[in-house]
Amino acid sequence: MYFLRRLFSVFTKCFYSRYDAFEVPMKILAVDDDAFILEILTMTVARFDFPEVVTAHSGERALSLLQSDDAGFDCFLLDISMPGMDGIELCSRIRQIERYSKTPIIMLTAMSEKDYIDRAFQAGATDYIGKPFDISEVGARLRIAKELIDARRAYDVSHRSKKVSQAESAESGLVDEVTIDSVENVVSQTALGNYLKQVSQSEKARTQVLAAIITGFDRLQSRATSACFLAALTAVAEAISAVFKPYGYMMAYAGAGRFLIVMHRPDLEPSIAAELEIQEYLDAKRLSFDDGGPMELEVSLGNPIKPVPSRTQGVWKSFQRALGRAESRAEKRLADLRPVKLR
Repeated sequence: MYFLRRLFSVFTKCFYSRYDAFEVPMKILAVDDDAFILEILTMTVARFDFPEVVTAHSGERALSLLQSDDAGFDCFLLDISMPGMDGIELCSRIRQIERYSKTPIIMLTAMSEKDYIDRAFQAGATDYIGKPFDISEVGARLRIAKELIDARRAYDVSHRSKKVSQAESAESGLVDEVTIDSVENVVSQTALGNYLKQVSQSEKARTQVLAAIITGFDRLQSRATSACFLAALTAVAEAISAVFKPYGYMMAYAGAGRFLIVMHRPDLEPSIAAELEIQEYLDAKRLSFDDGGPMELEVSLGNPIKPVPSRTQGVWKSFQRALGRAESRAEKRLADLRPVKLR
C-alpha cells in the first residue's frame, strides 16, 4: 500500500509540474550605491514574501553578476543616480541581454523630473518609484511584477510545444509579447500605464491620451504572415512616431490592431489632421502582402482625452476611454464607406 501511495504521489507531481512551472520564487537583483538603502530594500521585500534578493553597489557590479549567475534574475530594482554607470544606462544594457528583454525593471530613485522619467522608460523600465519610497508601494509594485512573470511563465509553458506567431501572441492576452523594437518610444502596455501614472503628476496640464486603431484588422490578421503582420504594426508605429514626435510621446501596442499614445500638448485638439498625416505616411509606404497584393492599411485616430488622476484604476480607465474613441472613429469611417441602399 505504501508503494502505491508513493507511486501515485510521484505520478501526480509529474503530471501537474508543467502547470505549476511558473509557481517559483521571484529572484530580485537590487542595485544602489547606498549600502543602507540596499539593506532597507532587502528587509522590505522580505516582508512581502520575496526573500531572494541579491544586491550590487554599482552598475558594473550588476552586469558582472548577470554574466556569472546561471540561474538568472526575475526582477530588477535600479537606482538612477550612481557614480560611473547610472541606472538608466544599466537598464538599457540589461535590455540588450536577450533573456532579460522582457524582465520587469523597476526604477527606485529620487529623480522625479520628467526628463529622467522619459529616459528611464525609453531605456526599457517597466515601473518607476520615487524616493523616499513607501514600503507598501514597493510591495504592491513587486506583486504586480510577480503577476507579470507568472503570466509569462504560464504562457511559455502552454506554448512550449508549438511556434506562436506575432499575430497569435497579440491576441493571446499577453500583448506585451509583441515587440516593435525598431521604433523609438514604443514600450509595453504595462510600462505605458506606469509612465502615465508618473507624468500625469508632474505634467498634468499637458498630458493627453489617445488611441489609434487599424481599420479592418481582422482582414490583415487572417491574410498576413508573421513577417507581414509585424511589418504592418511597425509601419503604423513609425507613422504615429513621425506625427507626434514634436510633442513628446510614448506609445504601446494594445492588441487587435490598437495603439495607445501618451503625448504632451496643452490643448485638446481634434485628431482629424493627425489622422490624415498618419494615413499619408502609410500610403507612401505602399506595403504589400507576401503574395504581392496591396496591404492598404487604414488607421483611425480617436480624439485625445485628459487622463484620470494617477491611481492605477484611473490610468486603465483613461486607456479604455481613449480606445473607445478610436473604435467609434473606425466604426464611423466604415459606415461612411458602406453603399446606401436605394428603395
